[in-house]
This record gives sequence, structure tokens and C-alpha cells, in this order.
Amino acid sequence: MKKITINNSNLKKLKMTNVEIAAPEHTAHVHGGSYVGDRKDGRMHGEGTYFYKDGSIYTGQWKNDQMDGQGTFTWSCGEKYIGQWKNDDKHGHGIYTWPDGEVYVGNWENGARSGEGVCSWPDGDVYAGEWSNDLRHGYGIHTWSDGDKYVGAWKNDVREGQGMYIFADGKVNVGNFKNNEFVD
Repeated sequence: MKKITINNSNLKKLKMTNVEIAAPEHTAHVHGGSYVGDRKDGRMHGEGTYFYKDGSIYTGQWKNDQMDGQGTFTWSCGEKYIGQWKNDDKHGHGIYTWPDGEVYVGNWENGARSGEGVCSWPDGDVYAGEWSNDLRHGYGIHTWSDGDKYVGAWKNDVREGQGMYIFADGKVNVGNFKNNEFVD
């Protein structure tokens, strides 16, 4: 940390001797990258931007050297997350976009899609429903670009349990699904 020294001649009126004051440090080289922003006790803390060696950038809130609070992470590959962070993980509500056009808007827990969320794919498919550990899990509706739709239970990213598959031509299968297949 940079230090500013104020000499005795400037402090005579205050009846003090030499004093060192820590100046706020705004730029630092940390963990192989560069950080510009607030620091506390030598750590990234408050608002700041971190520039990674690979070209990725995080701008947002920090707490004790970890992304924590609201922030935007842009990966060098073109992926981007705007939302809440906790302990360096996506955690809370956020929007994640992929270079191919896939977009997820919803809740995150410990870096994975969890809770309620909507994902749309470049081909026009859309899933709205529950997620767990980055997989469709729980109740959800998946609509395919060809007009087919599934409404019902999901388990580990496959149709599993009670559901209804509605074909674009109007045909409907209602009942149990196992491993993405209608069984009765």
C-alpha cells in the first residue's frame, strides 16, 4: 500500500509529529490479473473491476477478495452473466447469455441454475420451470420450435413422472413419463 508522509512543518498547527496516512490504492496486480477499485485491508472489497489474464472481466461488488453482491462477468469466450454473486459463485437472480444465443434468466445457487428460471435456445426452444444443480428438475414447461410442448415433471434434465405432451398437430399424451418417453 502506498503511504503519504506529512512532515512536521505541515503539522505544527496541529501540534503533531510525523504521521503516515494510508492512501487508497486503486490499482493492484492480484492473482495474475489487474484490479481497479476499492480495497480493504489489502483485499478487493467494495466496488471494482478485475481484469483476468485470459481477457475475462468482472465488474461489480467484492467482499474479501471474492465476487459478492451485484456484478457482471464477461468471459473471454463471449459468455456473460449479469446478476448476484456470493463467495465467487453465481448466487441469486441473474441473466446468463452464451455466444450462440442461448439465454437463461432466473435463480442461481452456488454457481448452478437452481430454483425458478427460463431458458431459451437459438433454435426457438424455451423451457420455463424449476431447475436444480444446472438441470431441469421439478415442474416445468418445455416448448419446442416445431410447436410441440411438454407440461409436467422433470428429473435430472429428462421428462420423468406425471406430465402432458401436446403435439403441434393437436394430439395429446397425458400420463406417466420415464426417461423422456411416454409410458401410459
